[in-house]
Amino acid sequence: MQKMDISGNWNYKTDEMNVGEVNGYFKRIFEDAPFVLPGSACENKIGAKQEYYEELTKESIRAPRERYEYIAPLWLQREVTIPNEWEGKCICLFLERVNIASMLWIDGKQIDRQIIGLSTPHIYRLPKDIQPGSHVLTLCIDNRNLLNMDCMASGYSVDTQGYWNGIIGRMELRCEEVFHIEDVQIYPDENGIDIRGVFTSDVHSPFVKKKIVIELMVETPRGELLETAVYEREIYNSRQPEYFRYEINMPEYWDEFTPALYKLYVKYNEKTEEDKKCFLFGMRTVSVKNKQFMINNRPFSLRGTTDCAIFPLTGYPFMDKEAWKERLSTVKEYGMNHVRFHAWCPPEAAFTAADELGIYVSVEMPLWLNKDVCALEAGEDSIHKTYYLQEAMNISRVYGNHPSFIMFSNGNENMGDFDLLETIIKQVKACDSRRLYTLTTNFDHPLLPCEDYLCAYEAAGKKIRIQDIHDRIAMDSCYTYDEAVNAAAVPLVSFEVGQYCVFPDVDMIERYTGNILPVNLDVIRKRMKEKGIYHRLNDYINASGALAVKLYKEDIEAALRTKGMGGFELLSLSDYTGQSTATIGILDAMYQSKGLVTPEEFRQFCNSVVPLFKAKRIYQNTEIMHAQLAVYDYGKEHVENYNEASDIEKLVINTEFELIIYNGTEVFLETITKGKNVDIDLSAIEKAVMLKVVLRAKEYLNTWNIYVYPAVDSQLMEVRAAVVRSKEELLKIKEAKRRILVTADCVEKTAEGSYIPVFWSPVHFPSTKPCGAMIDETHPIFADFPTEKYPDYQWKALLDSSKAAYLSDFPNAKPIVEFVPNFVDCSEISPLFEYEKNGSKYLYCGFDLEQERPEVRQLKYSIYKYLEIN
Repeated sequence: MQKMDISGNWNYKTDEMNVGEVNGYFKRIFEDAPFVLPGSACENKIGAKQEYYEELTKESIRAPRERYEYIAPLWLQREVTIPNEWEGKCICLFLERVNIASMLWIDGKQIDRQIIGLSTPHIYRLPKDIQPGSHVLTLCIDNRNLLNMDCMASGYSVDTQGYWNGIIGRMELRCEEVFHIEDVQIYPDENGIDIRGVFTSDVHSPFVKKKIVIELMVETPRGELLETAVYEREIYNSRQPEYFRYEINMPEYWDEFTPALYKLYVKYNEKTEEDKKCFLFGMRTVSVKNKQFMINNRPFSLRGTTDCAIFPLTGYPFMDKEAWKERLSTVKEYGMNHVRFHAWCPPEAAFTAADELGIYVSVEMPLWLNKDVCALEAGEDSIHKTYYLQEAMNISRVYGNHPSFIMFSNGNENMGDFDLLETIIKQVKACDSRRLYTLTTNFDHPLLPCEDYLCAYEAAGKKIRIQDIHDRIAMDSCYTYDEAVNAAAVPLVSFEVGQYCVFPDVDMIERYTGNILPVNLDVIRKRMKEKGIYHRLNDYINASGALAVKLYKEDIEAALRTKGMGGFELLSLSDYTGQSTATIGILDAMYQSKGLVTPEEFRQFCNSVVPLFKAKRIYQNTEIMHAQLAVYDYGKEHVENYNEASDIEKLVINTEFELIIYNGTEVFLETITKGKNVDIDLSAIEKAVMLKVVLRAKEYLNTWNIYVYPAVDSQLMEVRAAVVRSKEELLKIKEAKRRILVTADCVEKTAEGSYIPVFWSPVHFPSTKPCGAMIDETHPIFADFPTEKYPDYQWKALLDSSKAAYLSDFPNAKPIVEFVPNFVDCSEISPLFEYEKNGSKYLYCGFDLEQERPEVRQLKYSIYKYLEIN
């Protein structure tokens, strides 16, 4: 194949009123300034210029915007020269990624029909009689919502990659012989590959047949060339499929641990005509057995994140492999083996990078339609029936040889015409069994026979992420999704786990140096400055981020503890900057660390092998700690040594556990055991402590905090403390000799506290919740209540029942515990702080200290003891 790069400067003409074809734009050379391709209209500074907003509104906070937005037909034109040696051959125009539709004219004559497609290349066959020499190519690129897909799917949404207009991938004229290989699909099994090839020729008559010879040769991952297989066939049509078999002895299988890639060379001979092409593939099969995901007949589990097409510099997807390898290597660095592409399909480079790194990829079409979020639902427009079936088939054909491509869903959270969704899956699956399929990602529904797995927020009516069960999760580190897994007929994948709002890093504005203007971050920064809290930015990011990491750990471990669970998919490892600014990642939108947790720390609870400690979180010293030791083990050694005849549940690490429990810097308990149960006597603990549990299995370790409290008589301490419980009592105080405890009933205005932070975004899902808390852990008030700088579960009941006062009402307040505000309210609030007024010293306490819980009694004791001394 010969290629001619036609990227570079093109002439252009805008067409906001869509009159170009009527006015004959395709006939003339435009006089406008050059348009650089590959690129977008924004990159070429074409369209309505976006300005920063002054006020924080739902519109201004929604998402970053293209600096120049152009949504209309765009006409592009340039001259090309067809070489003499291309005469009489097959010539096509290849446009790798277009948004959303294209039309082609050559010398004023339209070629083929308009192509509409977001996921795969646009390819036009030039007329067979085109002559060598100079020709004028005219393209019309139309990025309007021609498919009535609304504005939610990541493949076409202002919330994600935007509505960019242009061509962003390879742009080539390609020339091949009349007899050439058009397509090759490779279907591996345990012992070799089945091959479907499509071959073109000059045969156009049912009475003419031509003999051809096909040669196949495979190169191993180590560069060894295997034996050439030769096949003779008869060509009886101009475009003809043929099937072949190639055996591979003792193959090297592709998976996350050994991403071994083979090359298939296909040579197509017809007399003197030759065409030889190379196709990469992996020896990989994927299936479901006993409700367990299997790769190469060995079990595997998904530890994944969601990619929602966020590209803060370009405003469109990366098109080069190295950029994708950098992003996907980060995913792997954090212990994950899987990426779900949320309501969009990435370009070729992403699949190639995933192949090389050993990342399992789940692909979706740009389809997210349900009437909770859109004006219409799937299938409501008749174009959905034709477009989405064709799109699914194209995705399967264009990217199907990539071993990383293991799962396919029609799209995200679809409702409506499930008959249509089933038809698409059944037809694609019938043609391509190389991956696993589901009807739609999310929504618990009666499974259809064509579905291989379910990725959802709940299954069989049971939750499979911790979002609505945080009170239960706070009790212990034992919770599992066993009920849902046992009730389901297929493997379950926990959908979009997390979504905990981390305070936005508004200083990222300076890093938006490309096509995207961070209008949302700008209005948040303006709000912060208006409220006088901008100087607290780093404090808020660190505190809210610490809580998000803690909760992600709980979400992940719940999935890992569940035997037979198919896996989980976070939303997300990185921020989602749309849908009212959802900064829910531990990485920012540019995949850079926020400094919240190192990859090594994250891998303690998110890895192919993870030790698990199952026990209560809070004890009294009169109790025995009954703990269970377990391990999530899908590590390389044990997966590769998996015996099909054995029970999948026996796939556990065969080693001793090393358990160390620290009391501060001292060792409280140390043991090495192969047993699963450990009983620990806590009676020797006489003072409130935070125990640090470290559990190690081989080189893998994980940690937890456990809190132990002695019996205390906080009521006795209360007698000695000065407590004010009403505004009237407070007004009577003239001058106090010691610090007085002031309760929430004494304050005019308070805000509800919460341990669990805002879900997703306080604008998208309106919420007044804060986003974590900060604690002055060295304050003497905590002498008998051990705590770290950021709250753990010993604070949950206290924070959930708290009433925080607004610090603006107390000018000289010194916070001891302070909430991180959400970015809409931006108010400084505290449930525990000291202040002075009229010569008296006060302690404001907005906690409900009457709860009959060990941790609440202990804090009450510690506070009253502090008041007695002060």
